[in-house]
Amino acid sequence: MPRISLPLLTLLFLGSLTCQAAERALALTDKELYVTGERLHISVCILDDDMRPSTLSRVAYVEISDTYRLCAQGMVSLDHGRGWADIALPASMHSGNYLLSVYTRAMRSLDLAHDDALFSKVISIVNPTHVSRADNIVFLPTDSISPRLDNAAATLLECNAEGNISLPLSLGENMLFTTVSMMRQDLEAPDYSDLKPERRLLSSTPKNSETMPELEGHLVLARPTDQKSIIAQTRLVMIGRQNAIYDGQWQSDGSWLYYTTNLYGKRPAMLSAYDTEGHSVPMGFVSPFAKILPLDLPKLSVGCTEADLQRRAESARREQDITDWLANDSISFNPKLLSGEPRFSYNLDEYTKFKSVREILIEFVRGVKRSKVHGVNQLFTIDPDLNMYSKWSALVLLDGMPIFNIDDILDYDARLLKYVQIYTDRYTFGSTTYGGIISFTSQKGRLSNFNIDRVNQLVSYSFPQDHPDFIVPADAQAGTIFWNPDVVETNVNSKSFSAPSAPGNYHILLQGFDKAGKYVSKAFLLKIGAK
Repeated sequence: MPRISLPLLTLLFLGSLTCQAAERALALTDKELYVTGERLHISVCILDDDMRPSTLSRVAYVEISDTYRLCAQGMVSLDHGRGWADIALPASMHSGNYLLSVYTRAMRSLDLAHDDALFSKVISIVNPTHVSRADNIVFLPTDSISPRLDNAAATLLECNAEGNISLPLSLGENMLFTTVSMMRQDLEAPDYSDLKPERRLLSSTPKNSETMPELEGHLVLARPTDQKSIIAQTRLVMIGRQNAIYDGQWQSDGSWLYYTTNLYGKRPAMLSAYDTEGHSVPMGFVSPFAKILPLDLPKLSVGCTEADLQRRAESARREQDITDWLANDSISFNPKLLSGEPRFSYNLDEYTKFKSVREILIEFVRGVKRSKVHGVNQLFTIDPDLNMYSKWSALVLLDGMPIFNIDDILDYDARLLKYVQIYTDRYTFGSTTYGGIISFTSQKGRLSNFNIDRVNQLVSYSFPQDHPDFIVPADAQAGTIFWNPDVVETNVNSKSFSAPSAPGNYHILLQGFDKAGKYVSKAFLLKIGAK
């Protein structure tokens, strides 16, 4: 019998694990000095006891903090210990130095304030559009500060006749992972890479559920806003064209855990909970981040010209425009639900348009009937084994959200729908058995023109990023203009790529960690036209 929640066998396996399996985090960023509005690109490697990529955790956590609060964060989906992500740097961040930290949920059982398994480094951020009382920065003439990448130590690269450059790839033997980035030489600051500030944890001592290793996907934690509430059932439902439903698992501290899989990026979600009498219980997500803060950070000294700062600010604004456009793009349709194929599937663009779902169920949708149970409308699907309608009513979904008042979906405007999928197997959700699933998907996959009742809470949740592509404006002239988070070193000794068109000096940084966990890097200098 298919189940909507994670199989019991997997839950028992997760519960039987301890979090003492050692892991160590390593990470590389595309650069050390950013401006607000840009995205910080990070490549992560999680190692086991033997300094090999770990197969335990499937998610890594990245935090960017000042001495007062967590300012930006993100999650990285891991495949055999490797993954990368890009993290937006909000316009609310002040100018100064910040602490970047990387860890896994399994590492939360350690003392993250003092343990070296956690990766941390100091990064610098400049806010070119806003002055704050929290700013900890001084601007200097460009020639009064040592460049972050010393031109004298960098290898000079030259363009060929076709406007391409050839970059040597090797950093030596036995490298764990390698990245390459290219940026325009503009803002300069001291090198803080050797600085290891003392840390403190803002969050309380984690409970067992918060240190459980994430073997299959991100573990979402929620609690009722009223701690005295007694919850009988709670659900986390993904809204959109890729539907998923997760049954909450009660934890001893009163929270509820949802074992999600294959969910990536920012997703609309519905969180609902009911008490023993069927009344709605407000729920709130628990932050999965440890909130690691530095005790102290040095003042940031930046050398730059006004023109360079304005160029970086404009480049960051354009980068943000692209990011916003991608975030608003619709989620592609996935006909599979719960890893199963529908018995009947309809693309409503291929059929005559009707004004209500009630009409399409009568006119052409097969395998569904409407009947009243105790005076309330319910929908039923064909039982494939008996070749008759199931005695259990079907679970009805609209863009992934369960619909319990069937009249609401029967009266819904069918012209707003794109697909109807009918699953005729038997499903168990918590303590309830359903004789199939009827899944309606709207044209936009966003509950178009549907009134959401008070028992459901529609939220936006950021799941781990799964190897996102590097995206930058085509004619970018500042910031990071090339980033490869996973350079595979083979018998090919170099990589050729197009040189930037804008004149100026460009730094190319090849960096990585060897199998002993030692940082290794090579710097290259590219001069285009007149500076």
